[in-house]
Order: sequence, then structure tokens, then C-alpha cells
Amino acid sequence: MNRWRICLLILLAVLLPVVSCQVPQETGTTLAPAPNWPPRIIYNTDGNWAFNYLANRDTKDLTVILDALEGTAVDIVTVLVGIDDDLSWRGSPHGQLWGDNVEDWDPDDDTAAASVGGMSMSDVERLHRNLAAVVDDGHDLLKIYLDRARELNLGMFASFRMNDAHVNLEDRGWYGRSALKLERTDLLLAHPVWWGAGNADKWNFSWQWNYAEEEVRARFLGLFEEVLTRYDFDGLELDFGRGAILFRTGERFRNIPTLTRFMRKAREIVRRKQSENGREIKLITRVPASIDAALELGFDIETWIREGLADAVILSSPSYCTQRIDIERAVQAASGSGVLVYTGFDSSTHSASPQGGYERNPVTVLRASALNGYKQGAAGVHLFNYDYRSHRQRPVPEGAEVAARPVGTDKPGHFTASDLQDLKDLGDSKALERLDRCYYAESRAMNFPGDHPPQVPLQLSLAGRGAGPAHAIRIRVDDDIAAGRSGGRIRKTELRLRLTHVEKSLGRVRCEVNGERVDLSNAGRIRNRKGEEWLVVENPPVRRGVNTVLVVLEGKKTPAEHTHRHAPWPTLESCEIIVKAGS
Repeated sequence: MNRWRICLLILLAVLLPVVSCQVPQETGTTLAPAPNWPPRIIYNTDGNWAFNYLANRDTKDLTVILDALEGTAVDIVTVLVGIDDDLSWRGSPHGQLWGDNVEDWDPDDDTAAASVGGMSMSDVERLHRNLAAVVDDGHDLLKIYLDRARELNLGMFASFRMNDAHVNLEDRGWYGRSALKLERTDLLLAHPVWWGAGNADKWNFSWQWNYAEEEVRARFLGLFEEVLTRYDFDGLELDFGRGAILFRTGERFRNIPTLTRFMRKAREIVRRKQSENGREIKLITRVPASIDAALELGFDIETWIREGLADAVILSSPSYCTQRIDIERAVQAASGSGVLVYTGFDSSTHSASPQGGYERNPVTVLRASALNGYKQGAAGVHLFNYDYRSHRQRPVPEGAEVAARPVGTDKPGHFTASDLQDLKDLGDSKALERLDRCYYAESRAMNFPGDHPPQVPLQLSLAGRGAGPAHAIRIRVDDDIAAGRSGGRIRKTELRLRLTHVEKSLGRVRCEVNGERVDLSNAGRIRNRKGEEWLVVENPPVRRGVNTVLVVLEGKKTPAEHTHRHAPWPTLESCEIIVKAGS
């Protein structure tokens, strides 16, 4: 008997330390629910509303965009804690008030010089002076947002850009380099740099954090703790998409477990804080659109989802609206964990044909991406950069009334009635089914690490030299086109192709949609103000699911346009499937 007692004591001695190290489990205490959960639309903002403050020194000017969101389908707003990964307050052990360390904002004596996002150097200095004035006047920017969000019944999350790449721009983003980055270059991705590190390849030096370093991970975990202690946010948003390069080339696979452990620790902080506060606090994360491409960068998205390391996972390109997003695969991974999956996109689009009177960023592209997401099981939509009217459809009709008119700048805001209606439609899959949509192939001109590979521009291969079905572009349309047309919900469909350098070879261009030949000789034509032209084929054989669009040149002979090695070659620049709603 004594021997069994001794064995039991030894077993307890081994197990007790292990048990004590486990994550504290949530007790049976009922937590107050997080507001507006689950959300239909999550609206991310970078907080440049701070531009408004100095004009009147009135805190109400800081929340004009929040006011405009009332009555739309936006349930939750996620706001940056500062600019890039610096802060909007002073005194943090983990960061500084953004711009506090910049002594000379204009070393080139050119205040009109271009900076990030179309701003001038005088703009970015003014942004810092606005932020500093809010603090110096005794206010707290994030608390102002929170208080107004509560009055409007909006959920409010603190958003962190986990590795923003603006600071890599030696000509346009240098002012964003904090004192910590300048002093501790050993914590950075640094030199040398390969392609994909957010324009760092131009200077062969990256100012982004190296997450292989324990101090970098500890800094962000400390910020999560500080923010949830300092503020009454409903949750945290960890935005890995806006700068998905976290590790040096060649070190990414080995650091997959490193990043997963980091997410577990972030989840522990959130769970502990919600237990202390007696109410739910949610953790959401924005990750690349391609699960496989993300794995090559160090993100094990499917494991994060299966383990429930976040309450919601947003799959999104870091910039521009893409439509190849692995929603279906993420939803399958979430089947046992209850994690919500969201489809995310910027309100800027790749180059698209004129639609509905607009020539830039047509909302038809956003509608198509959103509807595909809903059909694949997404719980809702995450919108990025919708603050900026330059990221919404343009040109704005003359005389259009606007809401959220900015005080200090014309960069953010200026919502038209159409913009606000779009914020309702994107949250309603049934409404989207009855609106015009544009499904397109994304362009190499705006392709980012973590995206699916771009499909255009595509130099046309020759059928006589072996080109065939494997050369086809693939565009997914998650809608029952046949039923929609027979029921009157869909009036017609169109195939739009923009071809360049085909003046002498147009007669050789062969086009097939889902294996059926499409006649381009009678195609209509549409042009934008830049003179770019699309061929328009009405009612091509489009179907629900993946559609293949094959565009090749007949024969073996080199096209006449290609007279020497560096001469132009016939190229498909843009490929779209348009769905026109019924009357």
C-alpha cells in the first residue's frame, strides 16, 4: 500500500506543475455578450479623422464618419490604435505617439512633395500636429471614438497593423519610423531583402519587424494587454494582411510554430481580460486571401481556425479588391471550432471597365466579391479603406450631396447617398443577388504576398504552338445564372475583354467560354476617358461556379505586331464577366 501511495505522490508531483501552467479556463460565470456579435459588416478605419481636430478643436469633428455609419449594415468599427504600429497616446512602455520623434518634417524644403496615400509632406506633419493637439488638450482619441460608438450602438475594436510596410518607402514613408525602430535595427527584417517585403526591395532594406525575435512578439503582446487595460474595447483586431511579411526569406517555414504560439498567447490575454471584466471580448484577425500562399509566409491559417485562436478570421488581400479568396476552405476548417469566417477587401479595385457611369473602383466588383463570400459560407464582409473617397467609385456626380464632410482635409469622408446605400447592400446577400455585379481576373499590377497569383495581363499564346485549355483564365461566379435569367432576376450577362497590340492580329484571336466558341467579330465596344477599350460580348455561356475564359491566337506564325524581340505582343489586359440585374 505504501508503495502505491509513493507512486501516487510522484504522479501528483509531476502533474501539478503541468496543470498550473495551463491557460485559465473560463468558469461557468455568464459573461455579458459583446455588442453586435456576430457582425454583418466590419468596418476598418485608420483613424485619419484626427485631421479634423485643429480646425475647431472640437472633439465632435473627430467622429463625423462614425455618425455617417448609423443606419447602414456596419455593426463593428475597428480603429487603429495610432498610425501604422505607433500610438495615439503618450506614456506607453511599448510605443510612442506617432511622429513624436520627427524633428524635421521637411528636410527637402518641399512641403508639396508626395507622401503616402496621395498626401503631401505638409499633410503628414499636419496629421501629427492634430494628434498631438488632441493629447495636449487633455483628450484621449480612442476614448472619444469609443464613447461615440456606444451612443450609436456600434461595436468598437482596437486594430493593430502587425507589420505595416509604409515605413519602407525611403522617399515617402520615412517619417513613420519610430524611435524604437531607429534604435533597434536588430529587431527588423533589415538587409538583404527579396521580393515581397512591401517595396523594401527598392532599397534592399526592410524597416518591418522580424517576428522571429522574441522582443518583437513581446512588444505586441504588451500592447494588447495595455490597450485592454486602458480602454473598454469590445475586442482586438490583429491585421496581419497589411504587411504579411513577418520573417526573413528562408526562415518562414521554420517560424510557422512561432507565429501560432504568438496567436495562442494573444488569445490568452483576451480570455483573461474578458474574465476580469465580466463580459465578452472578441479577437479577430485579418490574414492573406490564399491559405497556401499564407503558409509559405508563416501563417498556418487552418490550424488557427481549428484551434479557435480567434473568434473571427478575415481572409483578404492587403490592398485592392480580390475575388479569389479561400472562404470555402476556411469555412470547412471552422466546422468544429465555431470560428466565424469573413470575406475582406479594399474598396479600391483592379482596373475595370466603365460601369454605371463610374470609371474607377466600381462597386459592382465589391458586390461580386461579397456575394461569392456569402455563397461560400462567410458570415459577413470586412471593409478596408472605405474612409477614403479616392478608394470608392468615381467620378462622383456633380452636385451630389455628401455626409461626413471632413473639416481639415478632403481625403477621408464625403460619403454620397450611393456610398451609404452600398454599405447597406454589402451586408445583404439577397440584395446583392438583384444588383449589377462584375467578376474579374485580378491584375499583376496590384498583387501582394499572400494573394492568389494574378491572371492578367496575359500575353496571348499560340494555339498552333500548343496553347489550349490549360491557358484559360478562371473566374468564379457563385450565383445560379440560369435560374436568375429565367426568373427575371438577371437581365443579361456580358463578357468584357480589353486587348492591346492586336491591331494586325485581331482576326486571329480565338475566345472560348467554358469550352464554347465566342464570336468576337460582332462584339460591341466600350471606352473609358483614358481611351482604353473593351470588347463586349452579350450573353456568353456563363454558368454557376468556375468559368473558364480562353483567349489565344490561332496558328503558329508570330503575330505581326511583334517585329523584334522587344516589340509589343498581343496581350489580354482585362477579363470580366458582368451580371446585369433585371429591371
